[in-house]
Amino acid sequence: MEVPMSRKVQDVISKRKEVYSISNQVTVAEAARYLKDRAIRATGVTNLSGRIIGVVSQSDISDKVVAENYRPSEVKVQDISSTNLIKVAPEVDVETAMQIMSDNGVYHLVVEDAEGDYRGLISIRDLIAVEAEEEKERAELYKGYAFPSY
Repeated sequence: MEVPMSRKVQDVISKRKEVYSISNQVTVAEAARYLKDRAIRATGVTNLSGRIIGVVSQSDISDKVVAENYRPSEVKVQDISSTNLIKVAPEVDVETAMQIMSDNGVYHLVVEDAEGDYRGLISIRDLIAVEAEEEKERAELYKGYAFPSY
């Protein structure tokens, strides 16, 4: 039986069909609709040149706009997006990415390749799902050792 290999961030994001991002010029109402329509909780925010400059999440919208009684149709995403980006390369292993999130108290990391191109976001939820899958594989491996089939 083969020991499960540690997965990389690339393994998680490569399964996606689309890299999500929105312009920093859209309104919070448009951003909320974008997130809802795609069933995602956060997305990258780009400047007019298409470079990633922030992340906006459902929490940003609820905490910084709705809870403060601002009108989502009158607030720009650039005014509420998180701009202190924590970035990882696709080659980083899942365990390291989880540790980076824990150390920094964040739920999303920006994934950029060596050329600085935005490859998407990875969330704590994504990483926990990978960890759970690895634990299941590990349990099956141990089960095979403990209860061999002859």
